[in-house]
Amino acid sequence: MTPQTPEELVEISSDLLRSLHDSLRRARRISEAYLAQFEAEQDINPDTAQLKPQIAKLDGLIRDIQKVEKTLVDRKDAPGAARMVAFDLCAARDEIERRLAGLRAALHDADVAGGDG
Repeated sequence: MTPQTPEELVEISSDLLRSLHDSLRRARRISEAYLAQFEAEQDINPDTAQLKPQIAKLDGLIRDIQKVEKTLVDRKDAPGAARMVAFDLCAARDEIERRLAGLRAALHDADVAGGDG
């Protein structure tokens, strides 16, 4: 197997960054939708103190995603190999997906708890 050229590495990194950025945008949209649902539930039923931790987690996740998106945008204009990523994109994507799964579970648990009353 021949080593990849710097141009090939930059192209691979660019593809990964585009994919990560698409995943981040999707994660942010889903998180913002969950946040709106939690806040609407809280407005309808102010006695939903159990939603406050989920709301705080969503706020934190959205801020984290926005920071990463800003970093990606800042790196987009960097010259040549400087655009290559110095962190594990797969690990970042796995972490985002893990957090979203936790939020989905929390939303489902809140729906189940609210559906009994």
